[in-house]
Amino acid sequence: MKHILSIDGGGIRGILPAAILAHLEKLAQKESGNPRLRIAHLFDLLAGTSAGGILTALYLAPCEDDKSQPRYTAQQVLDFYCQLGPMIFRKPLGYLLRSAGGLLRSRYNEQALYEFSREIIGDSYVSEVMKDCLVTAYDLSSRKALLFGKHATVKYGNMADYKLCDIACATSAAPSYFIPAKIPARDGGERHLADGGVYANNPSMCALVEAFKIWPGKPLEKMTMLSVGCGKVVRPYHHHKTRNFGYIHWLNPILDILMSSVAETTDYQVMQMFQISGVPGNYTRIEPPMLNADSRIDNANDKNILRLRSAAQNYIDHNQLLLDKICARLLEGNV
Repeated sequence: MKHILSIDGGGIRGILPAAILAHLEKLAQKESGNPRLRIAHLFDLLAGTSAGGILTALYLAPCEDDKSQPRYTAQQVLDFYCQLGPMIFRKPLGYLLRSAGGLLRSRYNEQALYEFSREIIGDSYVSEVMKDCLVTAYDLSSRKALLFGKHATVKYGNMADYKLCDIACATSAAPSYFIPAKIPARDGGERHLADGGVYANNPSMCALVEAFKIWPGKPLEKMTMLSVGCGKVVRPYHHHKTRNFGYIHWLNPILDILMSSVAETTDYQVMQMFQISGVPGNYTRIEPPMLNADSRIDNANDKNILRLRSAAQNYIDHNQLLLDKICARLLEGNV
């Protein structure tokens, strides 16, 4: 059985999947009796977009002295992510004035993300990770989707091999929030990239296609998928308000609507594929309620981070049987 993990994009709301996966890793360690067990050991393919892409890179970042082992625990990844949010989603007065509050250039300075990624993830290339992976981005120059992955480096060599830290920056370069990322491949070729969330905020369908490429001939019945979202947003936009919306008014709502609708559509498509194959139980979608947390992807103040962590804990406390079931399924063949 091949196990696939897919993680949505969602900015600071990536705390939700990070917290749930940290709990799942601890649960697996306890059940297996192996304290060295990591998320990367539990899945055969990890996929992510934006926040999910950063998490994927962190889960797979190899140890400097042993490339076959992940560098961080899922709890460390959660802690790093909570540190990263306030660093990148901040507006120093000088930058605020230069950007005219985000009207003349991106809302946030991408330098903090670049520095954090290089410091925490290091200089490892995607070809060096211990498990197959897929991280989404969009090439603005060729106007094509770009899917970073270990499998691609086997087929295309150095032209498809990028540093994990650069991949993390590219997949999260959300239009209007950060400038597009310009990153080099191992062969020196450069890409001009934006956030993969513009076409696959929920990358589970991309992950499923990648799985068929990596394991040709393996039926869907021999695969499981855990798809984790960055919080279910239920924010209605009523006619009496939207009828008067202009260009400026639609800037924030349209991003919210596109992220939610794309994720929901992909969830439906993947769910139908598993149902048609006769194994609906092999697919699990986790989309925790936001509760009182702010749904804006850039609200990284201390209060909202605490609310996001509380929302994740609330989901864990009320879905322990589901998480136990997922853990048992993942441990089959791993212990």
